[in-house]
Amino acid sequence: MTAVCIATLAACNIRCATGDRQGSGNGTSGVRGGQSASPFTPVKSAGASMQRGPLTPLLLIVLTAFPATGAWAISVPPLAEPAWLAEHLEAPDLSIIEVSNETSFLFDGHIPGARLTTKSVWREQDADAALVHLPADTLQTMFRDLGVNDGDGIVIYYKGNDMNEVLGAYYLFWLLHYLGHTNVGMLDGGWYGWQQADGPISDEGETGESGDFVARPLPALEISTEELDAIREHYPVIDGRPATHFAGEDKFPANPRHGRIPDTISQPWADFLRTSEDGTIYTERTDLEPFFVQHDIDPSTPMLITCLGGTGAAIDYAMFYSLGYRNMRVHDAGLREWNVRELPLISPDD
Repeated sequence: MTAVCIATLAACNIRCATGDRQGSGNGTSGVRGGQSASPFTPVKSAGASMQRGPLTPLLLIVLTAFPATGAWAISVPPLAEPAWLAEHLEAPDLSIIEVSNETSFLFDGHIPGARLTTKSVWREQDADAALVHLPADTLQTMFRDLGVNDGDGIVIYYKGNDMNEVLGAYYLFWLLHYLGHTNVGMLDGGWYGWQQADGPISDEGETGESGDFVARPLPALEISTEELDAIREHYPVIDGRPATHFAGEDKFPANPRHGRIPDTISQPWADFLRTSEDGTIYTERTDLEPFFVQHDIDPSTPMLITCLGGTGAAIDYAMFYSLGYRNMRVHDAGLREWNVRELPLISPDD
């Protein structure tokens, strides 16, 4: 019953946030001809510039409608320290997922009980050639194949052999949230952090049965390109690409145009990257307080997060989430789709 209610709220959230002007039958509609404002429609006061409205109170409801801390058999912190994982390694209701490759999983070892996946299997190309997540029913089957049960806490980590492993792990973090499972944490420092903490390592192959994971999609955690274009002027839009890409000086090969969406804010996910002496890539959360203060963002502020695609945006999402920020939506199709559609862009020539 709870899942049905949450899904309904999420659907309402999307309609309202994109400026759905159609009345609901209760006398509330969009701001037109002196009519009363919807609580989800940005409000413009007379003689004043457009102000930020609540992207929505419902989004906060969605993210807090799950069991409170302690209601789970095991409650996983969003940023799980290696010591915490080592202490709970034998918990029967804990799933551990490694993002790497089969060779590394077997020959470099892995955290005991971990199951293996890769970044590429979770996404597909849409009509605009953007990479977006697979349908919810397919994702449900995939998590079941990884042995994840519906009531499990989940810890995700990456090996750090290359950037795709890091990006894939953070994408799973957001993807699980999108599927209605917030009892999930990123292992702080990934495989590098685990090794530094002298965590136990196994070289056994994958074992375990399929799980009974149930997907309860929350559309309110995702924003389409159409929605982003419709409401971007009213809420902070965070661009996770490298600073040179944001400035229009460089771009990824898959991006057809240089530049950025107007009025966006730069917070490169690369700011969180570190490389060990042996070349292992890992992430480290930085002090983000100056960023939030500079842009007048607090934990209740709605944020829309974009990047070239959803994997980069997911790193910003996870870092913000670990600091208590909940009112966020990820633009999974990213700048790749935005630019294919030739939507507004600030380029170096402007």
